[in-house]
Amino acid sequence: MRRLDVLLALVSAVAITVATEVAGEPSSRDSTVAAAALGVVTGTLLLFRRRHPVLVLVLSLVAIMGYNLTDFPSVSPIWPLLVPLYTVARAGQPLIAAAVGASTLLVSTGWVRNAGVEPLRMLDGALREAAMLALALVAGTAFRTAELYAREAEARFAAEQAEQARESARLVLAERIRIARELHDVTAHTVAVVGIQLNLARELVGRDPDAARELLDGARQVNVDAIDELSRAVRLLREPGAATGPELCSLPDETHLGTLLDRAAEAGLRTRFDLEGEPRPLPPTVGLTLYRIAQESVTNVLRHAHARSITLTLRYAPDGVGLDVRDDGTGGGSGPAAGGHGLTGMRERATGLGGTLHAGPLSGGGYAVGAWLPRTVDGAGRPVSGDAVETVDGAGGPVSGDAVETVDVAGGTVPADGIDRRRTVDGDRVAEASTEPGGGGR
Repeated sequence: MRRLDVLLALVSAVAITVATEVAGEPSSRDSTVAAAALGVVTGTLLLFRRRHPVLVLVLSLVAIMGYNLTDFPSVSPIWPLLVPLYTVARAGQPLIAAAVGASTLLVSTGWVRNAGVEPLRMLDGALREAAMLALALVAGTAFRTAELYAREAEARFAAEQAEQARESARLVLAERIRIARELHDVTAHTVAVVGIQLNLARELVGRDPDAARELLDGARQVNVDAIDELSRAVRLLREPGAATGPELCSLPDETHLGTLLDRAAEAGLRTRFDLEGEPRPLPPTVGLTLYRIAQESVTNVLRHAHARSITLTLRYAPDGVGLDVRDDGTGGGSGPAAGGHGLTGMRERATGLGGTLHAGPLSGGGYAVGAWLPRTVDGAGRPVSGDAVETVDGAGGPVSGDAVETVDVAGGTVPADGIDRRRTVDGDRVAEASTEPGGGGR
């Protein structure tokens, strides 16, 4: 029980007792004991007003009306009921409080009229009691409205806090997935290329030391490049604010696809790079996603497909860019059912930018990965118009149209401006070199 309720009950009991005691009527008898009894009853009832507001109001009204039916000096029934009336209104039942108050006011006015009070005096008393009744009802309703608003605001705040907590957990999970995907793409490709080159170098070390030495140098360079790329990726992940700065621009993009195929050629694959449409500048995130999808696809071909050749096609369109990677492999581990996470990561990258990715075996043999990414902003993050953008090739120079010159490179073809003239090995050896015990899927 609240201290405020006890204090209010005590004050109300004293006030009703004193007011009833001082009320005097010529034909009335002494009301000291009766006044004290009425004060105690009405005050005690107020102790239960929060749990039973309507019942307390009714019992208080009965007590006052019963007292006024005796020959003790009568008391106005409105002001002793102000606290119960206020409590009922605050409890959300203002109509009941208004009905009880109005009925009591009519009965009180009738008693005063029967007592022969002058009309003006009777009207003055009725108006004052009506004002007190209205004040109690308005105060109770206003406080209830304020309480409901405060509860609603508290509930909204709690819901917002819970939503923020869920959003924070989602962002943390997304960041963990992004970090895992970035590190997986770099390390998986590096391990695959370096492993194949080391296997080929071991086979050639006795027959062609120069070729074996070049393969070892290539493996070392791939390792150095991977360490540098990992350092930049980790630095970018640790500093999210650099996501639009030089760190992001220094990560690989679609202009490095030729270098990616060069490494595949060094591992023994016959490679081909086709460019369709008019090349346009791409946002860094789109370029990086294209490169990672192509990197993962090439890694899967090297590790699992037992392929001899791979073809990469980059298609530019006004509203986006497409990437197709096809191989002629026949290995059983080349499909997504082999249990790897590469296809899942590629699909997450594509859908994260609003694009799509499809992968599956070809009817004539081999495997294909196709991705489509929307192109909505340029490298600086500004909206661009398809007709106002200068077309550039992978090296940053202008191109004339759909026709892109290609030349042979040790069993494959790449654009003329992307040639790496390092020595490559016979593509027939890659199937043996890429076979790994317990190899996973794409």
